[in-house]
Amino acid sequence: MSNIKLQYAEPQNMPFIKECIERFRLDDEDMDYRQFVVAVEKNEIVGFGRIRPHKEVYELGCVGVVEHKRNHGIGKMIVKHLINIFPSNVVYITTDLIDYFKRLGFKRIEHGPKELVEKLQRVCKSKCREGAVVMVYRKARKSEDKL
Repeated sequence: MSNIKLQYAEPQNMPFIKECIERFRLDDEDMDYRQFVVAVEKNEIVGFGRIRPHKEVYELGCVGVVEHKRNHGIGKMIVKHLINIFPSNVVYITTDLIDYFKRLGFKRIEHGPKELVEKLQRVCKSKCREGAVVMVYRKARKSEDKL
């Protein structure tokens, strides 16, 4: 994977990202290229992810990898990168890929932030993503890293 580079998305990346988001049935609300990072291999986008701002919280979302590049660790690379640059120590995600995100350190929570619970009703149902839940990852604080 050393030939894959993560970088911030540019406006010209959005048509490809939007097409993939539609095909993968991901959250297409309020998209802005400045929310996305892309994984690029040989000038081709092979994956992407997003930090979506809500009113009260941020959400890690829209992690997608093109079909022919799946199962090579690209999604994990994107998620870890987004966690590292996340604007808070509490990282939320809404997903139906519960086992995948558990392996990356996320935990399912019953009562997520109101905005994300409402999003589950609105977006996940409309995208036929039954079984979607809110999960959380708590980043270690810098002082905890030294313990």
